[in-house]
Amino acid sequence: MILNKKLLTLYFSFFSVALLFAQEKVSDSVKIEQLEEVMLLGESNVMSLSKELFTVSTIKSSDIKNVAGSNLADVLFNNLNITVSPDASNGRSTVSLFGLDGQYTKILIDGIPIVSDNGVGNNIDITQINLDNVERIEIVEGSMGVLYGDNAVAGVINIITKRGLKFDGWNVNLSLQEETVGNEFEFFDKGRHIQNFRVTNQVSDKLSYSFGASRNDFAGFYNDFKGQDYVNIDAQNGTIVNDSLRGTEWNPKEQITVSANLDWDINKHNLFYKLQYFNEDLEIYERYNVNGRYVNGRLNPTAVDQKYSTDRWISSLNAAGPFLGASKYNFSFSYQKQKRKYQEYVYNILEQRKQSINADAVSQSSDVWYSKAFVNNIIPKSSAFDIQLGYEFTNQSGFDAIATGNYSSDVVENTITNYELFSVAKFKPAKKLSINPGARFTHSSQFNSHLIWSLSSTYDFSKKLKFKAVVGSAYRAPNFEELFFYFVDANHNVRGNVNLQPEDGISVFANLKDHYKISKEGVLNTGFNLFYIDLREAIASVTSEDENGNILFTQDNIDYSKRLGFTLDNSFIYKNWNIGLGATYLGITNSINESLENNSDYLWSLNLQTSLAYSIDKWNTTISSQLKYTGKTEGVFRNSDDELFIGQTEAFTWLNASIRTDISSKVSATLGGRNLLNVININTNSSAGAHSSSTSSSRLIGNGRSYFLKLSYNLNI
Repeated sequence: MILNKKLLTLYFSFFSVALLFAQEKVSDSVKIEQLEEVMLLGESNVMSLSKELFTVSTIKSSDIKNVAGSNLADVLFNNLNITVSPDASNGRSTVSLFGLDGQYTKILIDGIPIVSDNGVGNNIDITQINLDNVERIEIVEGSMGVLYGDNAVAGVINIITKRGLKFDGWNVNLSLQEETVGNEFEFFDKGRHIQNFRVTNQVSDKLSYSFGASRNDFAGFYNDFKGQDYVNIDAQNGTIVNDSLRGTEWNPKEQITVSANLDWDINKHNLFYKLQYFNEDLEIYERYNVNGRYVNGRLNPTAVDQKYSTDRWISSLNAAGPFLGASKYNFSFSYQKQKRKYQEYVYNILEQRKQSINADAVSQSSDVWYSKAFVNNIIPKSSAFDIQLGYEFTNQSGFDAIATGNYSSDVVENTITNYELFSVAKFKPAKKLSINPGARFTHSSQFNSHLIWSLSSTYDFSKKLKFKAVVGSAYRAPNFEELFFYFVDANHNVRGNVNLQPEDGISVFANLKDHYKISKEGVLNTGFNLFYIDLREAIASVTSEDENGNILFTQDNIDYSKRLGFTLDNSFIYKNWNIGLGATYLGITNSINESLENNSDYLWSLNLQTSLAYSIDKWNTTISSQLKYTGKTEGVFRNSDDELFIGQTEAFTWLNASIRTDISSKVSATLGGRNLLNVININTNSSAGAHSSSTSSSRLIGNGRSYFLKLSYNLNI
């Protein structure tokens, strides 16, 4: 494993250097022009209606470059209303928007929801989303069930891919990034090592294609642990001492992403096809139970380690263009396949090799067929009324052997098929006023048919002062674990509930936005948001009895969860300065069981976010920093006995800073630091109540103060 990593790193590095020298040799015979890549900066058909009805914030390509973001987790840390929730044990990081976890936020790539371990579009491990070919990231806040179906309760994150160049020719882009993990770094065995390579060919103004590969090697976070090859042998009696220091605090993983896309204009129609392969290897080392026996007079210590390997294929096609006159259509089709393999093996510590394999099986599998299409501008000649019509189809099948109790073939396999029709109308009774009712009818093979609705309105007080408001359904379907989880032994009786129905509720979002011109070179954009989310029939753990009269922990639709908040967001641009300052005052109240006494008061917290960027034009340099304060929050957590409790997570502050400069017309460098305030753990506490005792736990959310250097090479021919 280590040898393969070293060879792959050397290969990427050698290839980069070779290309640099090759460029110098051909410079006399090939005309080289330093031109920037052109981005698809226009309104995408997929998101245009979302931008009209909802509040949308954008993370631009330049923002991604300034923080040297290699995956989605690197850049979302700085968003005001988003909290990234990492899990050190399984390496996954998910998003929490407005205090709602990743099951309530839908993540799309070019408008298509991507497959996850247990579903489509939700609870995505955002460290698995590579950003080497991303033009921008659009974050839409608000319940968007009418446009995007179930689980888009808190909002939608849409990642938009780059398309083409603004000149006929070739573009080659390479980057190498080395990053410490806390104070840990070695070129192969510690730290974080990232390589990216992409080639784009603009054949003509109507045809372009690109292909590329990236590798992200995270060697883990040791944090006083001693690694895979550590063993403590008592020198006096020759026995193994299990001091629980073997392994790592944060498990290591290696990711490979390979992708290709084709962008083709045929008359007035556009076709965009993308193929992507993703692989992740996650290692988990046994910390507490190292065994050993004497072989030929020598102590032979071994441990039982685990490896999870994820393989994902995504194939998607998008077509857009005119339809029956002035109307426009947008059609998407995708097939996605993911398998996660599990291997348990005996590791010989002194010989540093796998000694034997105990288990080797597929632990999770998903196959997803997806299609979505809509037609807008159906009544182009009317200035007072228009309508958008569309459908969405999803068929997902698969299993999760971990959730259903074992790794054999005797696991629960499930197939869910959704057929959905949606429509959004636009009434414009006055020049400044627009009213947009919307509805989606969803029929599921697993759940009852349901109607999702929304009513939004916009009013333009002036060209600069605008108001938006939307009220609608907050609808989430149960995930695989909530339906089929099974963990029964002598000490546990925990099961899912196949009779669960989707959560429903109501959400209200309002936004007032203004634009001020301070001077000839100064602009202030300010926005005030109000939001309210009320989830009824929320899914949560309950205690009941099984068929034998024993205590059973399962799931049911009995809870409620509410969010109420206010956001003030400002951005100020003056000459070379770009300053952002935002604040959210968020109140959360939860109930685990309505039959129990519960304090219905909101727990209020203040969240702050500020960003600062200064451009030094004569040096082609940008200095930037991002500071985010996340106040205490309330949520539902699990304790060491796997029981749910309502707790509070303490506040913390995150600070990043970087400097990006163009060393030459082709080479740029980014130097910076993440988590400069060195946040590693935060505490989660609950107060003792009438039906519970106080409890406290510590949650690992960071790997310490880290520093990075990224070198990029960009060649246009």
